[in-house]
Amino acid sequence: MSSVAEGKKLSGAGYDFVADLFKAANIPFTPEGLPISRVFPALDEGNAVVVFLVRNPAREDKYVWLGDIVPDDGFAFMTRAGDAPILSFEQAKSLKAVAVLANAVPAQLLRSNGVVNIDETASEPLNLKKLAAGRVDAWFTGAIVARHMLKADAELVKTMVIGPKLVPSPYAIAGSKTLPADVVNKLQQAFAATKTNGRYAAFRAQID
Repeated sequence: MSSVAEGKKLSGAGYDFVADLFKAANIPFTPEGLPISRVFPALDEGNAVVVFLVRNPAREDKYVWLGDIVPDDGFAFMTRAGDAPILSFEQAKSLKAVAVLANAVPAQLLRSNGVVNIDETASEPLNLKKLAAGRVDAWFTGAIVARHMLKADAELVKTMVIGPKLVPSPYAIAGSKTLPADVVNKLQQAFAATKTNGRYAAFRAQID
């Protein structure tokens, strides 16, 4: 829902939504696209905000949470149409290769559930390309992320199937613990306002 283009430029529905929060709160910001391996160091270094981060108990006290941007997502296996859908981790153990984002929650979930035949990359678009080309048997990711990426390709969407959500993955906008309190409050208020002014509904219409 947010992606890095040339020159580390951010784009996508998620980035646009969060950029609008900063603008509404009159807070200057500098967008920067980072690989997932650098997201957590950036948050720890301070003065950073991440558009999408899975909110879970282990992270609850490590960051400030500015808004539950996609609270109803879940991780699922995507397969090619015509192949058997993957309905469980046990079933996924028999696959030759499962594409997954490196150094992130999906990879951890696969390993913790005994799925070790994984193919990790730093890019979700690359994972989709691998699946479409038959280089992997399935792709494990957030269901909404997968749907949003498929919507961009009218032909590709006909060839893919997203299985059931196996694990909840509520996404939130996360910030460094060191963010000034007034910045946190302004961004939280700007997020709350989107629930009544139509901006959040418009964002969800883009990704659902």
